[in-house]
This record gives sequence, structure tokens and C-alpha cells, in this order.
Amino acid sequence: MLERITFLLAVIGYAGLTTTALLAALRRLPVVFWRGVALVIVTHVALVWMVRYDWQFASATRNGYVGFLIFHGALALIVASLFLGDRRARVLVWSAFAIVSLGALGAVFRYEVVAIYRAPVMLAAAVGAGGLARAYYLSRQRQTKAA
Repeated sequence: MLERITFLLAVIGYAGLTTTALLAALRRLPVVFWRGVALVIVTHVALVWMVRYDWQFASATRNGYVGFLIFHGALALIVASLFLGDRRARVLVWSAFAIVSLGALGAVFRYEVVAIYRAPVMLAAAVGAGGLARAYYLSRQRQTKAA
């Protein structure tokens, strides 16, 4: 049961991260919402350490150090974004979204325990990437018109 909660929190956190990244692209980082999402994500990570790794570093790195560093690097970006000004926080949120998207997409295709979340993760990744690409395109258009 705890494992189900752990990975349900992952999907909820990813949906929140996607939403936050899109809102940040509109120049509005929803601080209160983002703090709630970050709490969900930190809780997910703590549960992964407890349920899957049994608080053992060797278990956390059993699939290699690269995945471990990417996973925890994204977490560091998320946490750091909570303490920075709006402009820098938005960049960290967008970076975390990109990193988490790659990891989440890989995980739902690699691990049976999270395969059930394949469709929602693919949908969130597509909506997030498409929305961020559109926001970037529109901002470039505005800059061109202003010049």
C-alpha cells in the first residue's frame, strides 16, 4: 500500500510540476501552489528512500550513479527554486521539468511498478513540452515585433 502511495505522489507531483512550469512560462510563478507541489515531491522522494531503498545509499545507487545524480539534482533544483527570486526560480522550475520529464518517461517504460502511469506521464510531458515551446515561440515573436 505504501508503495502505491509513493508512486501516486510521483504522478501528482509531476502534474503539479508541469502546471507550475506552464504558469511560470506565463510570467506568473504560483508561489503558494508551487510550495504545495514541492511538498508532494519531497514527500515522494522521502518515501522512495524509505520504501524502495530502505534508507541505504547502495540501494539508491544500484542502477548507477548517473540516475541517482539526475534524480536528486532535479530535487535540488526544485527545493532551491523555493528560495530564489521569481526570475531565477522560473528557470529552475523549467530545468527541473525537463529533467523530471526525461526520468519519468524512462521510468514508466522501464519499471513495471510504475507502468500503470505511462499514459498520464506521457500526456503531462507532451502538454508541458508543447506549452513551454509555444510560450518560447510567442516570447520570441514579441521580441521581434518590439525590435
